Amino acid sequence: MARDYYQILGVARSASAKEIKRAYRRLAHRYHPDKNTGEPRAEERFKEITEAYDVLGDPERRRRYDRFGAASVGGGRAAASSFGDVFSEIFADFFGRRERGRAAGRDRHETLTVDLRLAVQGGERTLQVLRARRCAACAGTGARPGTAPQICHACGGSGEIRVQQGLLSVSKACGYCKARGRVITDPCPACSGEGHRNEQAQLKVRIPPGTADGTVLRYVGEGEPGGAGGKAGDLRVTIRVEPDPLFRRDGADLFVEVPITFAEAALGAQVEVPTLSGLVRMTIPPGTQSGRVFRLRGKGVPQGEGAPGDQQVTVIVETPVGLEPAVRQRLTEVAELADERHYPLRSAFRRKVRGA
Repeated sequence: MARDYYQILGVARSASAKEIKRAYRRLAHRYHPDKNTGEPRAEERFKEITEAYDVLGDPERRRRYDRFGAASVGGGRAAASSFGDVFSEIFADFFGRRERGRAAGRDRHETLTVDLRLAVQGGERTLQVLRARRCAACAGTGARPGTAPQICHACGGSGEIRVQQGLLSVSKACGYCKARGRVITDPCPACSGEGHRNEQAQLKVRIPPGTADGTVLRYVGEGEPGGAGGKAGDLRVTIRVEPDPLFRRDGADLFVEVPITFAEAALGAQVEVPTLSGLVRMTIPPGTQSGRVFRLRGKGVPQGEGAPGDQQVTVIVETPVGLEPAVRQRLTEVAELADERHYPLRSAFRRKVRGA
């Protein structure tokens, strides 16, 4: 009696493609040989399920099967390329697309917050990190002292198993021993069978001059240890630069605003301007307008082999507030002495207004 593929997958003949695929995933996961070691019936059931989906999962083959039966689709045998596509799609979640051999450890991620001065000028900071150390109790074997790991009976110690389906043979990491090739039946109580212990350690992080916010520094081998002796992952440290109360950075340039008095702007003066390397004196020429930008060359952000950026200084003419009567009287006298030629911007503005 011919087998009913719909019955094998447990779906109705009117089932949609999504329902068929969902049923196949569920049954294939349940009866996969790797999850049912030593159970021939599970392996046979797995083959039936795969054969059924190989037909019902293909729209054209499903139409032929519905009309003419199993004989019209070759008893469920698909071309190797067709089944390979299905196998890759369905079992990607189960197999994890892991590479053969030892599994590399995962990367660790840390964030280090620094001030703008350190980011621009460079320096060092100490970061507390977790570092894997070989367990001294079991010498890194993961087994209780006095015992030893056993060869995995599922993969024979290779760390891999092969799944055969028709003409297709796929190698995958052994799920029983997690690709180690060894099984720990009596784990070390000190490290819970991991073979290593995480300990707090201090890592000196070197901040290169000119480091920008969001820069990621990579420390090879400082991540989580690999499985089965695989190489350790990396530590990735993301640099976060705190906002500065005085300076703003844009690329290689630094920006700062410096308030000056009305008299300094009108008469000119020497004012102190902060830079990341200390105070410098800058000349304010007579008649300086509020918002004028002065450039201090080379006082910006280092650029490796190239010349450093500049610092741009914006002067803000501050209007005095809370004036005493005597000061107000003096300012009134100054205002009465000045005429339009002393205020060229205002004069030009008034001419434009009158001509509008």
